[in-house]
Amino acid sequence: MYWLRFLSTGRQAGELDWEAIGGTWGVATSRLAEWVPANEFVPAGMPGTLKKIRGAHAKNGKLLANYVHKYFEDIFAHLAAMLPLLRRGATVHYIVGNSIFYGHMVSAEQFLAQAMAAVGLCDVRIVPIRKRNSKKGLLEFHVSGARQT
Repeated sequence: MYWLRFLSTGRQAGELDWEAIGGTWGVATSRLAEWVPANEFVPAGMPGTLKKIRGAHAKNGKLLANYVHKYFEDIFAHLAAMLPLLRRGATVHYIVGNSIFYGHMVSAEQFLAQAMAAVGLCDVRIVPIRKRNSKKGLLEFHVSGARQT
């Protein structure tokens, strides 16, 4: 981005990252500490998961809980903005992996599927693709949905 002159300062990179889905590089990381969610949509199960992450680590629990929450709030905003651009019958496909923070599973595939349904996508499906090579229990999923015909 610097080489092509889209960015000239680290601050610009941080601002761009903050606007990206789940962006937390540079200045964005410090913003997470005070970030307040809009709560337009909160998937079932997320409040309990966030509470567990928040309470699991005195120093960084709140920051990581905010990171997870912001990621899914960004995803919801992305889906809501994209939906009007899709033709009827169009399908959307995402590859997403679940995660573990401080021993607590974040079921990204379930939260994504709920967000897809909440914006109006139908025939939402979750298909496990493969085991990840990191921690035990982590998988990648193909999550898809269709715009109503």
